[in-house]
Amino acid sequence: MNKSVRENLIFIMVAHACFLAQPAIVHAEDMDYHPQNFTRPLSAARGTITPAGGGAIYLKPEDRCNLVVKEFGWDRDQCGSIDQLIFGFTPEIDNLTVEKPVSDGYVSLADWDSADRNEEISSLEQSFKDSVKAQSERLGQDIRFDGWLVYPQIDKAKNILYYANILNWAGDRTINISVSIFDRQGYVPVKIVPVNGNITGDAVQTIVEASADAYKSKAGSSYFEFSSGDKVAGYGALGVLATMLGVKYGKAAGAGLIALALLVLKKGAFLLLLPLVWLRRLFGRKKADS
Repeated sequence: MNKSVRENLIFIMVAHACFLAQPAIVHAEDMDYHPQNFTRPLSAARGTITPAGGGAIYLKPEDRCNLVVKEFGWDRDQCGSIDQLIFGFTPEIDNLTVEKPVSDGYVSLADWDSADRNEEISSLEQSFKDSVKAQSERLGQDIRFDGWLVYPQIDKAKNILYYANILNWAGDRTINISVSIFDRQGYVPVKIVPVNGNITGDAVQTIVEASADAYKSKAGSSYFEFSSGDKVAGYGALGVLATMLGVKYGKAAGAGLIALALLVLKKGAFLLLLPLVWLRRLFGRKKADS
């Protein structure tokens, strides 16, 4: 993350904490964005998202692209990775990003029950730490992985894989909640930023469940509707977890899981792995400046 964007985020976080309870829509016009009230189901690429309560808003494609380019330094051709961006989805959620679905085929969850699952997750965790360290050095920012708030787990009743980890950005604690919703064609990645940076693991569970329950796959596309002959992904749940963390992995004979740190292939690639922190506070900035 470049210095100007990072400083802007710190300014937003420190200067506007007192405005967290205000609806984001109040000052959005001052930012040249045009938030829409989220009162009816939103269409997504392979499903719909139903409001979980009152007061939520969302941005249309052009506005959300302008926002991530201006505030987070993305390239415009990266905007297509976002399917929907919702603020205040529940009172506990700052923002929720539904990403474009992955269509590699039906993902078997059988590997999640393997005896060496935790060992393989540890390998992925170490690779993620190495990746964060490398990106920290590359970007000239002090970024550290401070562990799991919620260890990676699968809810087979809801067909979701999720975790919450803690990143330290130059002393600022950031909670990243990531969810993958499995369906017949692959999975839908969802990233969530909670309002409370000191949230508990139990509260994360509540947020994850509310978000997963609000997403409904299109008819014929749910995970349970898999049929013999459907395309099947060449990886399992651990491969999805690796992608969520931004690391690559593969099986080597007799060697178990090998995790390799993700290399930045283009400008801003690392930022695509991270939730869009503190966005709802952004809309209160003009008031604080006046």
